[in-house]
Order: sequence, then C-alpha cells, then structure tokens
Amino acid sequence: MTQRPTIGHILMDSGRVSKEDVATALEYQREHGGFFGEAMVACGLLSEGEVEWGLASQYDLPYVFPEAEAVAYEAASLVSPEWALANLTLPIMKTDESLTVILDSPLKTKPVEELSARTQLRIELALASPSRIRELIREVYARGSAADEGVTGSAVELSRTLDRVLEIAAPRFGVSARGRRAWAWWDDAGTIRRRPLVGDWLAELEQVLDPGPVRATNGQNRAEWSAQLSRAGIVTTVEVRFLADEAGCEYLFQPRRAEVTVQRSFDLLPAGIVSEVRLLARTGKARFVVTAEPVELGHRVLPHLPELLFHPGWRSIYIHAGDRQEETEVFSRRLPSDRESWSSELEALRAFLFDVVVVDLDGGGTDWAPAAVDVGSVAFVLWPHGDLGLAREAGIRWHLHAARVGDGRLEWSLDPLLV
Repeated sequence: MTQRPTIGHILMDSGRVSKEDVATALEYQREHGGFFGEAMVACGLLSEGEVEWGLASQYDLPYVFPEAEAVAYEAASLVSPEWALANLTLPIMKTDESLTVILDSPLKTKPVEELSARTQLRIELALASPSRIRELIREVYARGSAADEGVTGSAVELSRTLDRVLEIAAPRFGVSARGRRAWAWWDDAGTIRRRPLVGDWLAELEQVLDPGPVRATNGQNRAEWSAQLSRAGIVTTVEVRFLADEAGCEYLFQPRRAEVTVQRSFDLLPAGIVSEVRLLARTGKARFVVTAEPVELGHRVLPHLPELLFHPGWRSIYIHAGDRQEETEVFSRRLPSDRESWSSELEALRAFLFDVVVVDLDGGGTDWAPAAVDVGSVAFVLWPHGDLGLAREAGIRWHLHAARVGDGRLEWSLDPLLV
C-alpha cells in the first residue's frame, strides 16, 4: 500500500518551508506535544491556512473557500446550528446519493460517521479553515432563518416595522423595492426578518426621516447621508445608504448609538462570538459556563453579559448570593444565606420565564446549577471551581472565557464544553 506523504514533506515540496523549519517544528513538538501543524504555527513558520492546505493535500481533499450563497440550505438544515458549531462541520450540498461536507480537519471521524449513519448518503469531504467554517455557519443559519420565515407573512405598513426595529434596537434594517413590490427587513439578534409592505411606504419614509430620501438622493442612483428618524416622539440618528437601478432600490439604515456605561467598562465581545451566542440562543435552550482570568473579572463582567450580547428587549435576571456587589443598573435577585431555601427560590423565579439568567453562586454547583439554568431560556453560569465536568452534568454545553491580556484588553473565546 502506498504510504501517505507527511505534511512536512508536502510543505517542503511546495516550497513553503525548509528542512530547517521542519526540524525546528519537530523539536517544538517533542517538547510541547500536539500536532506537527500546530507546532509550525506556534513557531511562526506558517499560518493556520497554510497548514490546513497541507493537510488537504496530504489526504487528497479539496481545500475550499465557500460562500454562504453557494451553500444549499437543504443540506445545512440536516444538522442544527449548535451541532455544526460544536463539530465545526457543515453539510453544504446534497444529491440523491451524496452529501458534501466541509470540516476543519481530515482527522475528524465522529461527525462524518454520524452524518453517514443518519442520512445513509455517501459523504464527500472538503476542508476549510476553522474561522471560515464558523463564519459560514453564522451566515448560513441566519440566511436560513430568513428563508424559513420568507416574505409570506402579513403585509404591514412601514411605520409598524419602524416601531418594531426601534423597540428591539436592531443594529440595521432596510427596505427593498422591486417594481411595485416592497419589503422591510431587519436584523433581529442575528436573524434577518422580512415583511412585505403595504401602502405608500416612500411617503411614510419622507415623513419620518429628515432629510428624506427625495431631497437626499436628488435623483442619483447611489447616496449616503446622516438623518434623524422620528417615531413616537423619539428621535434616532441613523446612517442611510441608498442604491437604485431600473429594477428597484435598496435602503440600508444603521442607528448611531450613544455609548453606554457597560461598553466603556468592558470591551465589546467580538462580532463572531456575539453572532454564535445569538445563534445558539435561538435553539431554545442555550447553556454557557463562564470562566475568567483573573477570577475576579468574571464576577464583574457576568451581570452585564445580557447587555453586551442581546438587544434591550431581552428580559434578564442576575442571581447572586453572599457579598456580591449589587449592580444598580441590572435587574437582580440576591438569594438568602440559607442554602436550603435556594431550591424553592429558584423554582419561584423560573415561573417568570426570563429570556436570560446569569448566575453567580458559590458552592458545589451540582446542588443548585440544574435549577438555576432553567430560570431563563439562555443561561450564563460563573462556575465556582475548576471541575467543568460537573457543569456538563448540569446540562451546560458551551464554555465562554474572558481573559485580561497584557495591554488591558479582554480576549474572549467560545468553545464546546469538552471534558
């Protein structure tokens, strides 16, 4: 049987590394363990993308750069977004006989075997970088949610749509017109919602926007301007972009938000992590264990996670005990010192059906965690000790970590809880 070439030989033959580079990486691997490719990246000899290209060549697999528009939602919908993120594996094309799947490593066999058994299809593999797969998962499932909802809902007036997008503090919204048909759309915590419009939506827009589109575009097919959007006595500054041609036009509105105190105190989470948390939240029950370096950082940032991750319309509660500092701007509940009463206290809070619960309680964890995470559809639990295996027993499947780095910034990571 022909022996598979090593990744080191493939990278040398392609001119990407030298023999000396390979020797350096092998020495690093002997001292620190891990895979050879990881050693190459750690030594600064290659980028992750170059190592992934070498792996694809080693296993004779295509290395792809897929776009969301090219992914068949019929294929992606075979798995949940949580499964896709946890395994960094996404089906992208389906035929009667085969299913094409992208993943970040040819060494992953469990998700491939699971898909094969579930679909009874021949699995065709392709490799992509972990960052590109995560980005693709976010884009595909947001697009898929919009496709599921479609544009068949009840037609509404533009003013009703504006009330909705301002209520949920949508980061962007717009109007798409094609001929006599028009739709409003908005970003609802990572999901694109759409509604067909009725009536004279352009006249409505002229009334609530200053300057309005007629004056601002002045007959041009492309324009950008700042405007004041007035609804129900509230004025919001928005940045407007406009495109038009013979077929129709597009309006994009992005509210300019005043900086809030929590965002001055803590670095905003990376957009990718925010999108993934929101994607997981849409699955119904998303559970996150939160850790931090230093530990005290976790106590400070935990109460503000709902504000950092979701729009203000999400109802949240911060549950704590002991001498935790009260957060005057956060809705909270301090549990009594009598731990025997915690179970009944948490059961009473569960009846309120909160969207988000954040939990900072001391002790063993297993005695209160299962009840605490059920207080909200989404739960963030600051784990009081190092045994994350107990967190998984409580139904928590994701690990959100914050670390204060040398220059004072916060670095965030989100990964499946593997123990």
